Amino acid sequence: MFEPISTEAAVDLFTRVSDFRERSSGQSSIEESAALLSLFPKVRIRDDFLLDFSQDKTETGVLLPIRPFVRPIADDTWLPLFDSEPEREDLVEQLYQYFDYEKTPAGLFEYAFFCIELWSLRPSREAVDWLESTPIFAETGFDQALSAAANVSDLQRPHYFGPLAMLGEGGGGGVRFLVHTPMGWDRIHYLESLVFSDGYVEQEAGQIVADMGSGLIF
Repeated sequence: MFEPISTEAAVDLFTRVSDFRERSSGQSSIEESAALLSLFPKVRIRDDFLLDFSQDKTETGVLLPIRPFVRPIADDTWLPLFDSEPEREDLVEQLYQYFDYEKTPAGLFEYAFFCIELWSLRPSREAVDWLESTPIFAETGFDQALSAAANVSDLQRPHYFGPLAMLGEGGGGGVRFLVHTPMGWDRIHYLESLVFSDGYVEQEAGQIVADMGSGLIF
């Protein structure tokens, strides 16, 4: 059964994340990764390892999504073998298996939120949808999004506006929270995160609670 996560704690976390997104350029990939991880106190990386990422461009200069990975602290030459289309098993081996999080609903929420932000550390075509979206963790945020819309239809006002999380019996679990997404189709919907026992996380758009018509074109 899903359990409510404190709206105050979630709003405070997103405030820190928003401030982090405004960081100045010049940090190394390791420094950026460590700074992001420090915002999520219930998430940690295994001892003697550190988080890093790489980002390539296409021949025409288009930035590709980053590829986060974990490497030993003592070996600064270590790099994973990247496939153009990474398999789930590779991502677990190179990244997810090295994370741990507090085994509570709040810890599960932080981990799911951290993984979304991690993959969006640097702008790319794939990251823009999330970076232009706004998580909604409180009723005030919900009402602000509605008040700014020209049209609202199919409104289904939630009973609870904070995140929800459910721990699985064998590890992992599910996390859901409201997101206002103005890209393509302006809407407020639930983002559903499924966390597997090996640490792998996948997200999908869930129930739409407010349809606000055509959004921004990207």
